Parts: sequence; C-alpha cells; structure tokens
Amino acid sequence: MYPDLSYVFHDLFGTETDNWASIIKMFGFMMAIAILISSYFLGLEVKRQESNGRLKPLKITKDGKTSIVYPHEKVGDITIMAAVSGVIGAKIFALFESVDSIKMFIREPIQSLFSGSGLAIYGGLIVAFFAVTWYAKKFGFKTLDICDATAPALMLGYGIGRIGCQLSGDGDWGIVASSPKPSWFVFPDWLWSNTYPRNVAMEGVKIPDCVGKYCNELAQGVYPTPVYETIFAFIIFGILWSIRKKLKVAGQLFFVYCILNGFERFFIEKIRVNDKFYFGDMALSQAEIIATLLFIGGLIGFYIVTKNSKKASNQIPA
Repeated sequence: MYPDLSYVFHDLFGTETDNWASIIKMFGFMMAIAILISSYFLGLEVKRQESNGRLKPLKITKDGKTSIVYPHEKVGDITIMAAVSGVIGAKIFALFESVDSIKMFIREPIQSLFSGSGLAIYGGLIVAFFAVTWYAKKFGFKTLDICDATAPALMLGYGIGRIGCQLSGDGDWGIVASSPKPSWFVFPDWLWSNTYPRNVAMEGVKIPDCVGKYCNELAQGVYPTPVYETIFAFIIFGILWSIRKKLKVAGQLFFVYCILNGFERFFIEKIRVNDKFYFGDMALSQAEIIATLLFIGGLIGFYIVTKNSKKASNQIPA
C-alpha cells in the first residue's frame, strides 16, 4: 500500500520513506484527481445541455451592469462547492455511523468533529447534493437538469475515490476472505484476498524487517472491496454516459443513478467491514440504510418524472 507519495517513490526509486513527499497523502491525492476528472466530465455534459437548449445562458446584474453567464462557466464554482460541502458532510455522517461513534461524539464533540479520521462517503454525496441544488436554484438553473448533468460525473468520481481507499489502505476493506479463491476466478490473488501491507490505518500485525512509519498488515486476507466498487462505479458511469442522450425526460438519468448506486452499495456492504444498527433481529449499516433509500427513492422518482413527462417543462429538447 502507499499511505503517501514517499512510499510510491520508495518503490519506484528506492528513496527513503516518510520524507518531504509524505505531506501528500495518497487518499487526498486521489480525491483531488477524482474532483478534477469529474469536473471535466461535468463540464462536457453541461456544454452539451447548453447546445441543445436545455441549459440556457443567464443574465446577471451587478452594480448596475448586466452580463451574460453561460452555465459551463459555473462548473468550477459547482465543483468547489461540491468538494467542500462533501468533505463536511462526510465528516458529519461519520460521527453517526455507529453507536460507538455517536457515544464518542456525545462525550467529546469537539475532538470527534475535528479529528483527522473518519469520513462517510454517502454523507458527502448527500450534503454536496443539497449544496449544489441550492447553488443551482440561486442562479436560476432547473434542479432536474443539474442533477442529470452531475449524475455521470458523481459516479466516476466515486470510483476514482475508491482507488484512493485501496492504494492507501484506509480501513475501508471487506470481511475476511475465509473461502479459498475459486477456480473460475482468473484474476490475481490479491483481488480475492488482500492483507493490505503498509496500510495507512496501521491495523494488523507488524511486518518483519519493515522500514518506515507504516509497517502493519492484516493477519488474515480480506476482500478488497474498494477495487470491486471502483469496477462497479466505472461500469455504472459507462451506462449513464451511454444512455444520457437517449432518456427524454428531465430527471430520469439522475434517478437511474440513484437506483444503480443504491443497488451496488447495498450488496457490497454484505462483504464489507462496517458497524451495524440493530432494528429487532435486523442489522443494517448506515450505508445499507442510505443505499436502500436511494434505490427506493430512485424508483419512485423515475416513475414520477416519467408519469409527468407530458408537461413541457419536463421535456428535454431534441
């Protein structure tokens, strides 16, 4: 694993670990890449919606002067708002991800809130969604149009972010892979069972003769769920990108995103290490609850916008 860039340089060039390059953490580095690439694809989709008349230029008056602002010119602002609000949301939701984290927050609210650990990606997505929606309404954009434009980029960014989880070994991994690798699994062994050597979470046992700050690996191999999620996220992105021109009702693409995202995350949770909330005999993680709501909400939303598609405001220009 590569907790930070110094470990990448160590493997590539044999340099020392834990040096000046350690300031660039692998997870943060991949998140920055995810934001940049997602912003690029968001810009492409917003420009496409401009070209077919779906997103229209806005007249903004400031200090008595009126200027024309094109939607794609706001992509940078939208990206920054989504990134900042996403981190805040991910941190807040992480505080309520388990009973233990809730108790910790009650005992030590300031320390819990400003600690460097703990991010819940679904919390980031939810808060970023509401922040971007508010921003879109502020400038007169239609909510469903912006939601459709952001859906593919969101899924792509999610997949790239999961690469950061895998490369850094941040603890977001699966349960112990107790079953031997089946004969039909033709991929490398580490894709079935991974001990996450040099993981940034510093979990597991010490690696013999290891040099550097991060010298732990798991005693038992676990399912590398971040890799699985990256693969599924890229597949879902491909689906969304390929059907975005075929769906003729505003909001349909976004609700397809909700359905596929919820479906994928719900089932990956079955082999992922997570904390559970108990409802009688039923045990569900925070992510499973949100994924279920996403899936059901996506189905209902898709039905409603399709049913109301005869309204002119819901029609996508040809």
